[in-house]
Amino acid sequence: MRKWFAVWSAVMFLGAGMAALAGTGDDTAPRQGDAETAALRVGDPAPNVKLAATGADGEKTQVELKSFQGKKNVLLAFYPRTFTSGCTKQMCGYRDDFSRFKDADTEVFAISVEPQDASDRFKAEYKLPFNVVGDEQQKIVKAFKIPVRDANGNVFAKRSVFLIDKKGVIRHIDLDYDIENDKQDVYDRLAALNKTGES
Repeated sequence: MRKWFAVWSAVMFLGAGMAALAGTGDDTAPRQGDAETAALRVGDPAPNVKLAATGADGEKTQVELKSFQGKKNVLLAFYPRTFTSGCTKQMCGYRDDFSRFKDADTEVFAISVEPQDASDRFKAEYKLPFNVVGDEQQKIVKAFKIPVRDANGNVFAKRSVFLIDKKGVIRHIDLDYDIENDKQDVYDRLAALNKTGES
């Protein structure tokens, strides 16, 4: 009887150990959706997205981000809302300093989750010399993992910037962009990008 009890105890102990190991394996196994929600990092290739653009002749078109590879750096400036005071100040600041972007061989896209017609009005009202994109279906903000919040039915993308070099590689990310304090940092990084030859 004692021998039988000892064998039974050993079997139960081994069974519990195997179950614990199996549980540990489940916890560390990749979960579905992890790849889709992982944040982008500096050094990652930029997702190839389609962007609304305005040609020199004023004609509207769709361009792929990858089409700028080997030609231009790209700044993606995500902002919450057209015609609001903070966003207007940010975009008019880029407008007034646009020569900095031209000198750094950089294409600028300002992106909100509003309809494209609202973005077109914003661009026209303030004579913004760069592309203003309405990402109403949130395809671009999702590709770049930009946080989005809903306030009483109004959807806002978090103010963020991505700087992408001519190889299509992300060189700078700021997911908490401050209008007053971070603009110069973007300009400095653009200048440094051209000096190091990474662009």
